[in-house]
Amino acid sequence: LRISKSKLEEANTSLTRSGIRIRTADVDDADTLVELASLIDLHLPLEEIPAALDPMRHALTDTDDGPLSHRYNHFLIAEDSAGIPVGILTVGPPKWMSDPTIVPKFMRPRIVRRLATIHMLAVRPEHRRRGIARALLRHAEQTFQQAGYAALTLRHDRDLTRFYQQLGFTSSSRLSLTLPTQGLRTVHERGWKHSFKVLSPDAAITIVQGMPTITGVVSA
Repeated sequence: LRISKSKLEEANTSLTRSGIRIRTADVDDADTLVELASLIDLHLPLEEIPAALDPMRHALTDTDDGPLSHRYNHFLIAEDSAGIPVGILTVGPPKWMSDPTIVPKFMRPRIVRRLATIHMLAVRPEHRRRGIARALLRHAEQTFQQAGYAALTLRHDRDLTRFYQQLGFTSSSRLSLTLPTQGLRTVHERGWKHSFKVLSPDAAITIVQGMPTITGVVSA
């Protein structure tokens, strides 16, 4: 079941106990998203970072009447009581989904509506340890759960493993999932760890070939 954007509009903005306001971003927030994204170590040479962020700018122009802020992408901004952006979270289709050795082309339209990846989560240093990152994650989880998604995934530095585990994510050196007729599929990116969390009762994390694996993303 997918909920229309009109039914989720009241969830597009929320206020945390600490007075932080979380809202969805729009095209005018592109520079803010890029600025805060610069706080993240993307494991890229400095000169390659602008090009790496260009798809985010493009996605901000893509809207429809679906439950997410920008078609298959969702952009959140956390603001302090003065309206100053202090954190961001961006979610969208996983980049590895375009790899035909992992996901066949005919299956991509089904997966993009059931599994999403948190690409960026950043909070200004002076505002950290105030629960802002946790609030952004909770907001995103609620939105994607209501939109009918089976799971959220992300990759992160190893020193953040405990943080995500405390929030209910399962961490592994590889992202593993099973797909109908395709069997086990794995994603491994050197220097990163992967974490994932199921959002739907028809999905689960089970051990397959010794690895925690997302099952039930799409049905046969």
